[in-house]
Amino acid sequence: MKPASGLVAEPAPKIPEKLRRAADAVYGPRIQGCGLTHAPVNEQGVVLLFGMLAEKLGFEIEMVRTGYPDCEAMRKGKDGKWRRVLIEFEFVSSRFNHDPAGCDLIVCWEDDSNKTQLEVLELKKHVGAGA
Repeated sequence: MKPASGLVAEPAPKIPEKLRRAADAVYGPRIQGCGLTHAPVNEQGVVLLFGMLAEKLGFEIEMVRTGYPDCEAMRKGKDGKWRRVLIEFEFVSSRFNHDPAGCDLIVCWEDDSNKTQLEVLELKKHVGAGA
C-alpha cells in the first residue's frame, strides 16, 4: 500500500545485534528532576542534559556544533539583560584542553579541576539524586 503522498515507505533498517544488546551499556547514577533517568557518563550526556536544563538555568541555545567551542547560547544576567556566551562541553572539567580565549564557559557533569581560569557550570549540582 502506498502512502497518500505517493512515496513508497522504505523498510526499517536492520540494527546489528551488537547495537541492540543493552547488556554492555553503562549507566550513571539515578538522577531526578530533569527528565533524564541516569547521570551522564560521557560528553554527549552532558550536551543532552544541558539542553534539558538550559531554560531553567537561564540559557537560550543558539546553536550546537562539533567544533570548538561546542555551543553558542544567550544567558540572562541578574540585570535581566541577555549576553552571548560561548560554551565548551566536557564530561569532567579536567578534560578541557583548548585555548581558553575561544570560549567563556565550560559545562560539565563534574568539576574535578581548578586549573582553568574559565567559569565552570557543574550540572550535577542542578539535579537531584535518584533512588
